[in-house]
Amino acid sequence: MKYIKLFMLLAVTAFFAACSDDDASWNTNADVTVEMGKTEVKVKEGVGLFNVPIVVNGETTAPVRVHVSMRESGSNPAKKDVNYMVTDTTIIVSDGAGKVEIKTVDDDEINENRTFEVYIVSADGAKVGTNSSTSVVLRDNDSEFYEKLQGVWKMKCVTTKGAAQEWSVTVTGGDEESEDYNHYLYVSGMMGYDWTMAVLKYDYDKATKQGSLAFDELGGYKFANGVSFGLGNDPNYVCLYQSTSQGLTTEPIDGSWSADFKTVTFDPDKVLAGAIFGADGTFMRAAWFQVKSITMTR
Repeated sequence: MKYIKLFMLLAVTAFFAACSDDDASWNTNADVTVEMGKTEVKVKEGVGLFNVPIVVNGETTAPVRVHVSMRESGSNPAKKDVNYMVTDTTIIVSDGAGKVEIKTVDDDEINENRTFEVYIVSADGAKVGTNSSTSVVLRDNDSEFYEKLQGVWKMKCVTTKGAAQEWSVTVTGGDEESEDYNHYLYVSGMMGYDWTMAVLKYDYDKATKQGSLAFDELGGYKFANGVSFGLGNDPNYVCLYQSTSQGLTTEPIDGSWSADFKTVTFDPDKVLAGAIFGADGTFMRAAWFQVKSITMTR
């Protein structure tokens, strides 16, 4: 009997709350519009609670009530109440800005980013403007090994003459909004100088759950610039190549990381060379270094 009374109390409360909302006075200015505040919002799957903004444009005489809804979108759509939950779909805006509160549902599944749309269905006290929807991207943080690989490492290698080399290097990545993000990593500190910069191509196949790193884009960027090796044609610059018995090549030197992300091992038989060029782009027929058996540990 207690449960029945409680249910009746909740029902009565909800009824009066609904009546209170319906009886409220909404804006009467005909020039007021309501729109979504952004065309796109990107969040990580594990972020928890986040907001999608709503804006009311124009001078209002009273609050505006906005009714929103969600729909699946993209090739890997996010599902409501499975991949995310919505606090409320009726938003009262009284100061020109409102928000839709959404909570992500994190999981251990490795998947492509999921997407959905938040859109305005209707509004009381305002006309719906042109920007009536926001695309929401839920970025999968379970597959972001890209970020786990960043940080300080100890790089070891052996010169072609057999001398052991060791440097403290720092691995960084591209900004989340850049095209480099999740594709390229950058290594500074090789040869003991923080002004050197090598490019590592990052790849992770979510289907096979296999990842790889490679010294790539060889010959396509300056590993070091504005230096002098006493060869003339100053200032010199250095480009990375793979050194073979036939000469320099732009073929990448592949590597892979361990399951605990504490070791990266590159093909031990491939030689990485720092070729020296003159200020006019002429190859100086010399190399700053030639190393192989490259590993990174931390």
